[in-house]
Amino acid sequence: MLTARRLTTSALLTLTLALTYLATATTAGAMPKPPPESYSNQPPPSIVVTHTGSPVWTYLVVAVSAVVVTLALAWAVARVRHAHPHVATASVA
Repeated sequence: MLTARRLTTSALLTLTLALTYLATATTAGAMPKPPPESYSNQPPPSIVVTHTGSPVWTYLVVAVSAVVVTLALAWAVARVRHAHPHVATASVA
């Protein structure tokens, strides 16, 4: 029963972190809506603002969430491996 609880807890934790990672990546990568059709017949604006793309914080959010997911998966695998230590080592008698 204890092994099933550990596996279930680890699986749910990993699934929750993966869904959180996907939600964060989706939010950080969201693009603005295109302008409505009513603006399509207007001339372009006289002032052009150039930018380098997404702000740095979006990259940081994605990077931090990737690190969290990686560490959570490594932790979950380590817990599963240590749940059965007698299988990993063979004793020589």
